Amino acid sequence: MRLNRQSQESELVSGYLKYYYTDELPQWHMSIAKNTAHWWASGNILVNLDCDNYIGSQGGAYVMKAIEQHGYRCVIHQFSGTYGDGSCGRIVVQSKYFDMIGGYDESFDPMGHDDLDLINRLVKTGLQYVSLSDNRFNVAIPNSKEGINSKSYSEMLRYNENISRRNLLEGRLIANAGKFGIRKNIFDHNGKHIPEK
Repeated sequence: MRLNRQSQESELVSGYLKYYYTDELPQWHMSIAKNTAHWWASGNILVNLDCDNYIGSQGGAYVMKAIEQHGYRCVIHQFSGTYGDGSCGRIVVQSKYFDMIGGYDESFDPMGHDDLDLINRLVKTGLQYVSLSDNRFNVAIPNSKEGINSKSYSEMLRYNENISRRNLLEGRLIANAGKFGIRKNIFDHNGKHIPEK
């Protein structure tokens, strides 16, 4: 369902839809951006939907049905199974578990292996891994992964995989010393400063 401008504004005014921004991230960094969005989210269940993904009609109901079917002690991965298609970041988990492991690892390079590292750490804490690969609900828009910084995507991927592997082998499941995301200088759609929570 596509919202028109009037619907979008009414959803923003009601608080159902939240739009926050900050100038605290000088260069795009996937882990920091996702952590910031999840830190400021107010719901019990976090759904990571990358900007190149869309959910499909009734996608929210599909996810909620899966959570109820598998129980809330799970991490749902809506990955198509095709690496590089952009759907690997479709992750659903309760916010308390995301917070417990310190979110995405911000020591990583800007992109690559961040989603799999998050899933692996969540599973190591005892959450059930649930794979949902229904093409109606896990479609991504094809795009290039290059141009993020001076490293190629494959270099960033290898670097992040090595950090993740070492941390898992050594039992380090909590990232960022438990404090993640940008928490200051956050503004809403009207430019109003949002106080730290």
